[in-house]
Amino acid sequence: MNAYIKHIQRVLTVTGAVMLAQQGIAQDKNLKQETIDIISNYRPKLRDAAKLNLTASLPASDTTRPKYQYQVPALNLSFLYQPVPLKPLALGKDTLATLQNNFIKAGYGNLSTPLIQAGFGSGRQDKYNFGIYGNYTSSKGSIKNQDYSTLNVLASGTYYSPILEINGSVGYDRNQLHYYGYDHAAYDYSKSEVKQAFNQFTAQVGVKNRPQNDWAFMFQPSAKFIYYSDAYNRKEPTVILKAPVSKQLFEDIFLRVEGLFDLSSFKAKDSAQFNNNVVAIHPALEIIKPRFVLHAGVNPTWTNSKFYLLPDIVNESHIIYKKVILSSGWISYINKNSYRNMTNTNPFFTSYNSGILNTRVEEKYTGIKGTLGSHFNYNTKFAAVTWYNMPLFVNDSLDGKTFYTRNETELRAFNLHAEVGYIQEEKFQLRFTVDWFNYTKQKTEVKPWGLVPFQTEAFATYTLARKLHLNANAFFLGSSYYLANGDFRKTKSGWDLNAGASYDIGKNFNLWVNTNNIFNTRYQRWYGYNTYGFNVVGGVMVKF
Repeated sequence: MNAYIKHIQRVLTVTGAVMLAQQGIAQDKNLKQETIDIISNYRPKLRDAAKLNLTASLPASDTTRPKYQYQVPALNLSFLYQPVPLKPLALGKDTLATLQNNFIKAGYGNLSTPLIQAGFGSGRQDKYNFGIYGNYTSSKGSIKNQDYSTLNVLASGTYYSPILEINGSVGYDRNQLHYYGYDHAAYDYSKSEVKQAFNQFTAQVGVKNRPQNDWAFMFQPSAKFIYYSDAYNRKEPTVILKAPVSKQLFEDIFLRVEGLFDLSSFKAKDSAQFNNNVVAIHPALEIIKPRFVLHAGVNPTWTNSKFYLLPDIVNESHIIYKKVILSSGWISYINKNSYRNMTNTNPFFTSYNSGILNTRVEEKYTGIKGTLGSHFNYNTKFAAVTWYNMPLFVNDSLDGKTFYTRNETELRAFNLHAEVGYIQEEKFQLRFTVDWFNYTKQKTEVKPWGLVPFQTEAFATYTLARKLHLNANAFFLGSSYYLANGDFRKTKSGWDLNAGASYDIGKNFNLWVNTNNIFNTRYQRWYGYNTYGFNVVGGVMVKF
């Protein structure tokens, strides 16, 4: 503002000076020159502005309460459902159906075949359970002395304490047969001359702890006593002690150890007694994951006065989860060739002596297994197998009706195993298996006497309307080598078809029928011993 006023003053001063100069010039002609003295500069001033003072204030608050009038129309609704007052539900009782723990089954068939079975059990119990089972059957074939009978009795039970599970059983088995595999045109034996009967008494007891969590220490020791004898006064008592122990180290890592003592003593009439023992320890480390399983261990084993360190390695890896599982392993174990095990394999075997050694088996294998969809499952395995000290059964040179053994020091073979199954709940089941052995090398014997290189089996069950139960079983048995009169030959291959059916009449009765060798095919598993041919047995079963 001061600069602006000074500027105006300069302008006015200059303007006044110019005007006075012009008047001076005009008057100079007429008037006498005059002198003007400027006493001070012009200083204009502005009038003071008038200021307005404003004071703001809030309006007074309205404290009156408004009144609103509502009009809701009345709706008349009619409900069909009347709610029930809520009440707490009591805990229901156990509604499990009562078990039919007892049964009696009886029947009869051609070949003079009676059959009777019975079983009695205690049912569901918190502290204990027990059961008793019995079975008897016999047949008379079309060949002279082609008779057999079998009797089985078993009683077993289990007691449950808060920390232990104690189980035990006693049993008796008697299998009677006759050596009818001789040339009936050249020999005529009476039934008493070729009669054989195997008697077995068994007693077993075991203990198992009941851990309260998944990380607990597990142990399951057991003791088994077997007394085995036959009609020719051969006797073989056996004691088997097992002590498996396991401990979970981490969430998916387990340590397992098992001790085994299998002690036998064989004594024949007018011969010296000799022992056949197997002692082993099986330590192993297991890694169990959802897609990977590894069992890695070794088996230090003592038998036949020798020590063996046997491998025990098994692995399963999921290539496609549960559908394609790669399974492989390298395992080795001892097959004990006791008199009881030998006659269970070939009931017509007689010449057991101290020269028979236990068989060491070594197996290296790989394969795939898994499931397809919700019904199909399969399992395949290809293995290289070696048997050391393998006993091979050969007909005796007198009349051929009994067998003795020849020791094969080393037998090698490739093995192919395949099986496929279909399961539709409890309504339908089907399974087909194939086993093929390609015996490539014998070190001692010319041929693998008595060993079947190829066999297949198919099994099916079907249930219709929960009352009619059907089943069928078919198998094919390949030919095997046998030695007769110093020359080796092969038996004929054979196949067999069996079928059965049962029908439930109410809750307590059942009608059943079983047919064996429907097409009456004649084949020999052991040279000289033909099968029984067609056989049908039917009867009734009562359940209560």
